[in-house]
Parts: sequence; C-alpha cells; structure tokens
Amino acid sequence: MTAVRAWLHTALSDLRARLRDRRFLLMMAACIYLGHSVLTGRIELTLGGRTYRGVENAAWMGTVLSLSAAFLLTVFGFYLVRGVLARDRQARTAPLVASSPVRSVTYLLGKWAGGTVFLLLLAGSMALSLAVLFALDGPGLPAPGAILTPFLLVVVPVAAAVTAVALAFECLPGLGGTVGGVLYFMGAVAVVTAPAFGPVPLDLLSMRAFHDSMTEALLQQYPEADLGPMFTFGYFRDAAGELKVFPWDGIALTADLVARRAGLVLGSAVLVAGAALPFGRFDPSPAWWAQMGAGLPSSDEDPSGPAARDTPSASAASPDSSVAEPPSRPASLGRLSASLSLRPLRLFLAEGRRALWQRSWTWHLGALALIGAGWGWPTHTGLLVVAWLWPMPLWSDLGVRETVCRVAPLVDTALYPRAQRVAAWAVGSTVAFALVAGPVLWGGQWAALVGVFFVPALALAAGRLSHSPRLFEIVYLVLWYIGVANQTAALDFGGVAQAPTATLLGYSVAAAGLLAAAVLWSRSS
Repeated sequence: MTAVRAWLHTALSDLRARLRDRRFLLMMAACIYLGHSVLTGRIELTLGGRTYRGVENAAWMGTVLSLSAAFLLTVFGFYLVRGVLARDRQARTAPLVASSPVRSVTYLLGKWAGGTVFLLLLAGSMALSLAVLFALDGPGLPAPGAILTPFLLVVVPVAAAVTAVALAFECLPGLGGTVGGVLYFMGAVAVVTAPAFGPVPLDLLSMRAFHDSMTEALLQQYPEADLGPMFTFGYFRDAAGELKVFPWDGIALTADLVARRAGLVLGSAVLVAGAALPFGRFDPSPAWWAQMGAGLPSSDEDPSGPAARDTPSASAASPDSSVAEPPSRPASLGRLSASLSLRPLRLFLAEGRRALWQRSWTWHLGALALIGAGWGWPTHTGLLVVAWLWPMPLWSDLGVRETVCRVAPLVDTALYPRAQRVAAWAVGSTVAFALVAGPVLWGGQWAALVGVFFVPALALAAGRLSHSPRLFEIVYLVLWYIGVANQTAALDFGGVAQAPTATLLGYSVAAAGLLAAAVLWSRSS
C-alpha cells in the first residue's frame, strides 16, 4: 500500500509540474485547432485514393480524430514529455529523491503515469473540441461511446508507449540528448508508415485493423471498388471534392484487438520498470559503464584529491537532459586583456573551441569523413542529406549553453553579449559550410548556402526563446525530413532539390529575422 501511495503522489506531482508550464495552454490551443480541422475536412481519411469516405457520423469523426491525435503524439509527444529527470535535477529535488525510501521502479512508474496523463489531456482537448463543434454545427451531441472507443483503443496505448520510450531513453547512456531525439524521430516515422506497406509485427496506431473494418463496410456498398493497401490519411489544404460515401458504424471490438492494445500498455509499463536497471538514481559518481572504462584508481592516488573534488554534483546538472554537461575544461579567451580577448576573431575562436570541445571523437571522425566524401563525390545527394543532420547536436547547444552553465545573467550583463551570440551563430554556420563545402564549390549546389545561414539562426533563436533544445529539434527534424530527406522543393534548404526562388528568399528572410531576434533580445527585458 505504501508503494501505491508513493506511485500516486509521484504521478500527481509530475502532472502538476507539467500543467504549470505556460506552454501547456499554447499546446492545448493547437490541439483544439486540430479538432476543428477534423470537423472541417482539412484532416481527412479516405480510401481508394481520395475516392471514398465514411458518412460523417460520430464513429467516423472520432476515428479520424483518434488517428490524428495518435500520429501527433507518436511523432511529437516524445519531445513534450522527455526531460522529466533533468527537471528534478534543475529543481534541486534530485538529492531528496536519491535519499528517499521510494524505490526506483516506483519513482519511474509514477513519472510514466504523469507523462501519460499529460499527453492524454492534450489529446482529450482535441476530442472535446470535436464533440462541441459537432454538437454546434452537426446533427447534435454525439454519442460518447462512438468517440471514446477509438480514443481508448488508439490514443491511450500510444500515449503510454511514447512516455515509456522517453523515460527509457533518458535512463540509457547516450540516448538522453540530441542523438536520442534523432533516433526516436527516425524510428517513429518508420513505425507509423510501415503498416501502409503490409502487415507488421507492431502496428502502433492499429491502422491495419481500422482499414480492414472500413474496407469490409465499403465493399458491401461498392463491390467494384479498387482499394489500395491502406487508406489515405493526412492534412490537406483543400478539402476533397465530391466523394462517394459509405456507412460505417465503427470498429467491432474483439478479444484479440482489445488484448493487443492492452498488451501495448502493459509492455510500456514493463519497459519503464526495466529502465530502473540503468537508472543511476541521480548518483553524481560516474556510472558503471564509465567506471569500467576508467579502471580502478592506483594505490597512491588520493580518492579525495582534485579529480574527485572537481566531479560535478547533482545540483550542477543540466536543466535539460538533451544538452550535454558543460566541459570539465572550459575554453579560455586567452591571457590577454579583455579588450583584446573580446575582439571578433578571438571571440569566434573561443566559441568554436567551446562548441567543438564537447563533441566526442566519433562525432569529429564522422564530420571529417563527411567533409572528405563531399569533396570526393560532390554531386551525391545522400551525402548532403546526412551532412545536414550530423551537426545537429552542436546546433542544439547554441542558444542554451548559457542556461546550462548557469551564466546567463553574467552574459546578459557583460560588455559585449550580442557579440558573443553572433560568434556562436558564426561557429554554427562555419561548421555547416565545412560539411557542405564540397557539394557547394564543386557540385554547384549553391542553394545550400541558404541553409548554412538559416539553420544556426533557427537553433540560436529557438534555444534562447525556450531555454531548451527541444523546440529546435522538433522544428528542424520536421523541416529536414520533409524538405531534405524527401527532397520536397518547397521546403528544401539544403540544396538537394531544385528549390524555387520563393523558398530560398523565404529562408533568407527567416534567417535574418531569427538572427536579429536572437542577438537583440535580452532576458532582462
């Protein structure tokens, strides 16, 4: 009974902390707008290549809304709920948790429950807005079961799974930062799109079951219909024209379907419980994998010597797990006077040393390999796609390092705070140009220069606005996936597609505006 109370109080405290965030109202407003988009037909679900759709009853609209909410939670929910352990470090409650009698499994399960409920509240606002608008503009108040059934079958398991993966990534070494965010984004896109190509072991959104149910109802009225392997689902600027409609009263609940969806929730709980094994419980000492690499200290080494005294404590940890810890040997401006050390070139070199010092040797080795490959094969599009993703950990730190090092007030009141921000942007642009120099100079991909200026400006502005790299990671991964990886010319900033002049001009104006806002805006104002 004590463990249940500890779990419940942990979940409630985590949920209250999330709801107190001022960004929660903005996210809820966006969800309400998405619910309105479902009712107005901007978010559509059609079969046979936008030829057939179900009658706009509560079951059909509730299913479209549930699939929309589940898709958004799968792709973006991870970035909304991760960083929960880092928040306890920032709030200085980590020592209390470490010394409390609450077990690690109970603590993590409480955080998992709080994050799951938080995502369900966001998705629930979509369902509530749809029900209200359906009652105002439709035939009347819809039946609650028609909307709740797909919500419980789709959204609840997805919210539980996404929160569990976010906690597991934060507990595992090397996955709590930008690398983990990139890997999750790739995996989430693969998991969501895989059912469209055939049966898969894990259908996270249960799209195959809904497709089979809709197809059966459709063929009863239109036996001559030529249907594809999966329905068409997405956001469309213009609603479809005249579509052939068919009655569909919702998916039939079977024991197998309910068991598979409940098993996903249970598997998420098991994943969180298993994450308690690598969870260090906020222990400031090096983890076991670091101790194995470092070896045992020699007999003549004092364990309480300078190395031990320099070990960062839990209270000095990063406020966001996706940002690397400050380097143990910070970059120096030199031994000259301040007036000489703060000259543009020296400030740029200092920012460059600070940014590159935090990167691992594998990152440097990969960057050198990409630079060499770019000069050897300047017209290879795949190299550009990878090159625009490799510096993402460095860009993510541009606008948040002041917060991580707890020197933001000092930087804001320094002699040249704006010059420091310009230098940070210049370092990000220089790294980007070094990675794409071969395709630009030898391959003629001059449009990539727009991304060289735009991406670091976006990272700097997003970091200074949100004090966290998560905003930049979400926005940039979407732009990179659609514009660069899928070679969509309208959003291409990396020179992989023939971007129109309007796109290049828009990115140029955005780069100038974001850089000006990041440099001129002060936290004290």
